[in-house]
Amino acid sequence: MKHEPHTEPQYLEFIKQVVDTATVYTLQDHEDYYAECPSETYNNDLGEPEAVYCFWHSKAAAQACQQDEWANYELIEIHLADFMYENLIEMDKDQNLVGVSFDAELYGTEIEPIELLADLLDEIKRRGLVEEFEEFEELQNYREQWEQIAWQQQIIH
Repeated sequence: MKHEPHTEPQYLEFIKQVVDTATVYTLQDHEDYYAECPSETYNNDLGEPEAVYCFWHSKAAAQACQQDEWANYELIEIHLADFMYENLIEMDKDQNLVGVSFDAELYGTEIEPIELLADLLDEIKRRGLVEEFEEFEELQNYREQWEQIAWQQQIIH
């Protein structure tokens, strides 16, 4: 099963910017929970909206959302390698969703962590930056295993 990248402008900007700066931003509360909001698209088994964990490509974009329920959240910088290896892999295993470049009204791209990982890996490879990411091959292997499982499930159904 071939991964199809998203084409929304704000999503593509996120991919380019975080690869440029090797940094992802989020908001975090005093208990180390990331900013989250209910999904507009995906529901869990109980019919309730899935949680979407929000990340941004710039400090300014994250700070624009530092209001209302997130007003007391702290701005956190995450190195891109850590984000891919720790956050996205764990979120995939936990079947969470990622919110990319949400605006102050909480509109943005909702995406599965493995899809975001695939797009980031493709951008890193396209730019010839593989050597700068020690875990690149391990992350690529994780992605390929996931794609193979998804392809096999598609054949079964």
